[in-house]
Amino acid sequence: MKNLGKFGQTKYDYPLATLTTFKIGGQARAVIWIEQEEKLVALIDYLQKIGCPYYLLGRGSNVLVSDAGYPGVIIKLNLKAISYQRNQHLYLKVGAGIKISHLLGLCIKHGWTGLEFMTGIPGTIGGAIAVNAGAFGHSIGKKVTQIKIFSPRSGIKWISWDESKYGYRHTKLSQDTFILGAELELSYLHPQQVSMLIKKYFCQKKATQPLFYHSAGCVFKNPTRASAGYLIDKAGLKGKRIGGAEVSEKHANFIINKYQAKAADVFALMEFVQETVEKCEGVRLEPEIRFIT
Repeated sequence: MKNLGKFGQTKYDYPLATLTTFKIGGQARAVIWIEQEEKLVALIDYLQKIGCPYYLLGRGSNVLVSDAGYPGVIIKLNLKAISYQRNQHLYLKVGAGIKISHLLGLCIKHGWTGLEFMTGIPGTIGGAIAVNAGAFGHSIGKKVTQIKIFSPRSGIKWISWDESKYGYRHTKLSQDTFILGAELELSYLHPQQVSMLIKKYFCQKKATQPLFYHSAGCVFKNPTRASAGYLIDKAGLKGKRIGGAEVSEKHANFIINKYQAKAADVFALMEFVQETVEKCEGVRLEPEIRFIT
């Protein structure tokens, strides 16, 4: 484990709370920042040989880390290259490590339109594609034409991306597959109009979501019959608190870290919400956030 530095910048016994939007969680055995694809390939080969678990973490915006931390290596991909081709449409190739906020800034600058609905999502492009993130009835998957992946079984390659490979808040990628980059199909619009659309969506989010509290975004997936937030609100759970974790008064499908919450507080509150909604509405809510234990 002391040889990780040859693959990239490495920090040992690193507090994962600093790498997640929830600001919750214990230490990882190590965190490594990867700048080159070939270094990732070599790292995974090494970790598999020594039997060390690993987890790919984007900006930590859709995860909850255990209070006990993670017993293996957390991998952060700093793959941020951008290139594009302009035909009838814009085909934009981006590295998986690019922050959504940074990409939206480039969209305003260059007049690239099609991703405005992603405003306010504090993740990376790779992470967003991995969970098919979205908002306002849109999802990132519909903007992606192909993705660049790596897996120990098949190596590095580009694959086409369509609705057969993703669904609501999930994709059909295997757990040992890393997203390295993606090609997005966008269009052109006057930069000022792109900026106005982004501001419109952000204002809508600001009015309805607790953007200024630490959270992991929507906690539960929306069931078919009604939104999770509506069902939680109907069950009278807004403001319900366990320890430092609280169901947001602003949006019931958000659990916020209001009082230095522990992961155990969030887990317990999630279970309480699931049990209460199931009793009241006959629906078992399914978590949208991922757990790192």
